[in-house]
Amino acid sequence: MPHILIIDDHPITIRGYKLILENQKIALSNEVQGATNCDQVIEIMNVPEELFFDVVLLDISLPASKDKQVTSGEDLGFLIRKKYPKTKIIVHTGLNYVQRISNIFNTLKPEGFLIKSDISANVLKIAVNKVLQNGTYYSEKIKDLLYPEDFEKIYIDSSNRKILYHLSQGYRMKDLPEHIQLSMPTIERRKKRIKALLGVPNGNTKDLLEVARKKGFI
Repeated sequence: MPHILIIDDHPITIRGYKLILENQKIALSNEVQGATNCDQVIEIMNVPEELFFDVVLLDISLPASKDKQVTSGEDLGFLIRKKYPKTKIIVHTGLNYVQRISNIFNTLKPEGFLIKSDISANVLKIAVNKVLQNGTYYSEKIKDLLYPEDFEKIYIDSSNRKILYHLSQGYRMKDLPEHIQLSMPTIERRKKRIKALLGVPNGNTKDLLEVARKKGFI
């Protein structure tokens, strides 16, 4: 039986997924673990690769870590990918903006990708089984978002997301170098690039944060 970690900030979702996995005989109860925030997962990651999970069900909208260095499930997934390359990642998210989905896909290259509204007991069963068999599974809405004819490629990396996160928390631009390992000129250039990518090249910080929040980047 595989070891599975379910990451979601809603305990009821974790319980629901765990029950499905047990009822579908995909995993035993004691082989499924849950975590509701980034700090919990970072603590769980203090084990060697052979003791980590076979599959991680990863939510994207998670509370940031206490040190503010991991600001989302996307950052968390990147850490898991780096430390545990054999672990399969299935993203499950309520986000449905093409730019945000594209960004997650390009950052993590997940073996599975589900929009939460697509998830049923059968979909979860198929997704986990396919991934365990070294396949991939993308839900219908994910495929619609990733492959439209007018698909707009966009990539906002971890450092750019940290800039958005700290600005959204009320930090001033001049204070960001104290919290992000980048120089002030680099942060200013990155902010200008983010504004262009999100379609507000001439907007102020408030305009930028409104669009970033709407698209699920913060």
